[in-house]
Amino acid sequence: MSKTLCILPWIHMYVNADGSVLPCCIGDYKQPLGNTHNRSIEDIWNSHEYKTLRKQLLNGEKPSICNQCWKHEEAGNTSSRMSNNKRFKEELKFIETTNEDGSLDEMNLRYFDVRWSNICNFKCRTCSSTYSSSWAQEDNSTKFAPEKPVYIFAGGNNNDNLYQQFKPHFKNIKVFYFAGGEPLLTDKHYDILEHLIETGNTKVRLEYNSNVSKLKYKKKSIIDLWNQFEDVQVSASLDSYGPRAEYIRAGTDWDLITTNLKVIREQAPHVKISFNTVVSIFNLCTLTDFLNEIQNVDPNSASMYNIVDPHYYSVNALPEEYKTIALEKIQKYMNSNPGKYKWQLEGVVRYIENSKFDESALKQFRAKTQHYDFIRNQKFIETFPELKSVL
Repeated sequence: MSKTLCILPWIHMYVNADGSVLPCCIGDYKQPLGNTHNRSIEDIWNSHEYKTLRKQLLNGEKPSICNQCWKHEEAGNTSSRMSNNKRFKEELKFIETTNEDGSLDEMNLRYFDVRWSNICNFKCRTCSSTYSSSWAQEDNSTKFAPEKPVYIFAGGNNNDNLYQQFKPHFKNIKVFYFAGGEPLLTDKHYDILEHLIETGNTKVRLEYNSNVSKLKYKKKSIIDLWNQFEDVQVSASLDSYGPRAEYIRAGTDWDLITTNLKVIREQAPHVKISFNTVVSIFNLCTLTDFLNEIQNVDPNSASMYNIVDPHYYSVNALPEEYKTIALEKIQKYMNSNPGKYKWQLEGVVRYIENSKFDESALKQFRAKTQHYDFIRNQKFIETFPELKSVL
């Protein structure tokens, strides 16, 4: 097997809120494989771009559209490519059906991830207006608005058409992944769940990346719907706790989030709750403090995504003395909690050790922080006193 092979281009098609198609949600959005606004998903499936990507992966090449995975692997960490090859190992057989030109005669979708809109009630610092309508609204309404308007992708007739294109594939899909925007505020998400219930297809796995701020939407209770499915996994997007959480992911009410997590545990006990933490310049030095805090809300597990892009929020923007502080705290935590989040924290350690300070990234971090502090009436120094000299 090719050392760079990824199963996803054979079983998956990611569609962004603006219609652009990528091999997965972390593919380089500047290199789309097509756009559903002007082409059908069947046409894009065997587009020149998709066929080229498959051939490159089969030949052991490293396509630049997949740079996020290559960067994680170069740091010695597990990438999305490696994880998906493992969990979809039974689907590796589809690779054998590849034609010489990289095309596939059938569209055997097994993994589903379509972002129907960028509707979101949060404005997370490590996100962007592309994935947050609240952020897009903010950018368009301030005197700092960009020259071109930032669009809010709310759905519409095109999404109805796209839904109908994917609908025949639902019966074969094993994993439905919902993210955003905020999936629990997305109409099409509820349409899919109701369709699966109506067709008796409730043994599929539902996976979420959600801010869990809303458990009810337009008279629909997500708890009632989840209770009709056997396998539901909710990864709560939380990078810190208290005021730090509310700063990093603007819109967060920490008390409400912890209350909602308790409601899920009590009313839908089969739902597996975990945390998806973006490790960035904001939380690196207090990461272990956060891990101690979340024991109070009893997560089943946690994942830690070491941010690569935007680079000005990555560990490369952090001066060396802060990396030393972070490493010492992580080591102390691991010594006091043997085995706890072991492989996740080891990944963070490798992330730090393989980083190289970038002065230009730090300058950009300062500019972005001051810019959004002013717009959002937030105060970085008061919220992160341990990083005072960084700003």
